[in-house]
Amino acid sequence: MKKLFFAWAAMLVGHSALAQNTDNLLNNYISVKNALVTGDNKTALQSANTLYQSVKSEGSFAQKADLLSATEKLSKAGSIEKQRAMLNDVSTILWTLI
Repeated sequence: MKKLFFAWAAMLVGHSALAQNTDNLLNNYISVKNALVTGDNKTALQSANTLYQSVKSEGSFAQKADLLSATEKLSKAGSIEKQRAMLNDVSTILWTLI
C-alpha cells in the first residue's frame, strides 16, 4: 500500500511540475503571437528569443528537439512575414504538448 501511495504522489508532483513549465512556455508563446499580430517586429524578436531561451532551459520533454529547432528559426527570422510563417511551426509543436 505504501508503494502505491508513493507512486501516486510522485505522479502528481511530476504532473504539477509539467503544468508549471507548460504555463511558462505558453505565456512566452502568447507574447510572440501578440507582437506579431500588432506588427511589432522588435518586440516579436525579443519575445521569440525569450521563448527560445525558455525552451532551451527546460528539462527533457517530448518533442523538445523539434520545438527548440522551430523556436530557434523563429528567433532568427528577419522579417515579420518570416516570423509569422515560423510561428506556425512553433504553434503546431507547442499545441501537441499542451
